[in-house]
Amino acid sequence: MLTFEEAKKIGINACVDKLGRDFVKKNREYSCTSYGDADQYAFCFVGIDNHSEPSFGSHELILDGDSKWPYKATCNVWYKDGRIEFLDCIIPGDMQTV
Repeated sequence: MLTFEEAKKIGINACVDKLGRDFVKKNREYSCTSYGDADQYAFCFVGIDNHSEPSFGSHELILDGDSKWPYKATCNVWYKDGRIEFLDCIIPGDMQTV
């Protein structure tokens, strides 16, 4: 049985690996991570927006289905067995670079 902290670490690392660790490191200043605790799993998100100018005037982060992250990976990590279930992934190579 995993704790939330263990599952969160596994999930963020899985999302980074899905996007490509070198790609994420190269674009770390344009990246964002997020996570949440559900009853049976931890939800994890890594997003990268290296196509638009950063906006530092807003501190609001929206992680809904309409968000416009050019690259993102989301997953659930189940506490019971550590199983990783990828949900929504747009990885480099999936779309053309602007």
